[in-house]
Amino acid sequence: MSNKITEKYFDHRSHGQEAAIFKKVAAGSGFAPGKEIFRGRIYDKDKIGSLIHEGVYRGRPAVLKLQFLRPELDELDMIGSFNGQNRSGSVRLPVIYEGKRWDAKTGFGYLLMERIEAPPIYKNPLASREEMEKFLRFYEEYKSKALNKPFFPPSDGERSSLVFTVLRVSNWARIADSKGELTGEKVRRLEIFFGLADKHLPTIKMRFVHGHLSPDDIFALPSGEFVLMSNLFWSYRPEYYDAAFHLWWSLKSLQDLAMTPQKVISYIEAWKRGYERLSFIKKDDDFERKFHFMILERVLGAILIDIENQNYPKDKHKHIEHLSGLFIRVFDHYGDKLKKYGNKNRI
Repeated sequence: MSNKITEKYFDHRSHGQEAAIFKKVAAGSGFAPGKEIFRGRIYDKDKIGSLIHEGVYRGRPAVLKLQFLRPELDELDMIGSFNGQNRSGSVRLPVIYEGKRWDAKTGFGYLLMERIEAPPIYKNPLASREEMEKFLRFYEEYKSKALNKPFFPPSDGERSSLVFTVLRVSNWARIADSKGELTGEKVRRLEIFFGLADKHLPTIKMRFVHGHLSPDDIFALPSGEFVLMSNLFWSYRPEYYDAAFHLWWSLKSLQDLAMTPQKVISYIEAWKRGYERLSFIKKDDDFERKFHFMILERVLGAILIDIENQNYPKDKHKHIEHLSGLFIRVFDHYGDKLKKYGNKNRI
């Protein structure tokens, strides 16, 4: 069973002791903390899942991550499983200096690891042509050599793309509804999505992938190596979910109020053409349909819950209004395309 995050929205609540626990763990391990670099939340401020600080450990730049949200599978074990099957000479995970698995008695686990002194593979929200080529090189290496077999078997809910996706999207809708954010516009897109899911997902297989393949989770070293973070998220997802994920992640951070749906669609299609040059994707004559459906799923998630619950440096309501309209138009574009695809044989 893969780790679940948003599915725990209604059950998880912070206890307010996270900062004190962090200080205690840092002191006990000999980690000298610097600034906080990430605070993982399940949408709300009182639902802290993790804390990450950079700092120094035994004279070396390091990162300390505390995991408060109970995982189904521990990140330490995920890292060990990946390292045991990785055949890539250029994709690796961070070196772990020290760690402790999540413990029900203490309510946390932690990882003390190397700090990667390199930039992310590209800077949000839009990759340059050169950055796109770099990501595509990484993606082919990750798919062909770094990931060779699943680390664990799928649960019953992870065997069918249709079952998995409908349950997941229904949970997002439930969260949006609990916040008073489930508008008529969103309900209409939900209805369209469920109809398209019933048509397309029975012919899209579940695959074992890195489920959080954002540009911020891939560091590109000057040596040509790529270091992959967020290793709690190895999981089963519909095919090419990991090709679409980074586009959702980066595009929802758009701050340019002049950005148009046509420009966003052109950008996504440029990525599609890039993927189609990769050797293993050339063998899949159904890639376009699968990729477009994964884009639709990611865009729907942004519409339902992400756009209204992420941070904005200023003019929050103006940006929410613009991004919501932008993503709805992109959703409609790919929804219309997917309505026109022919029916495929069910798998």
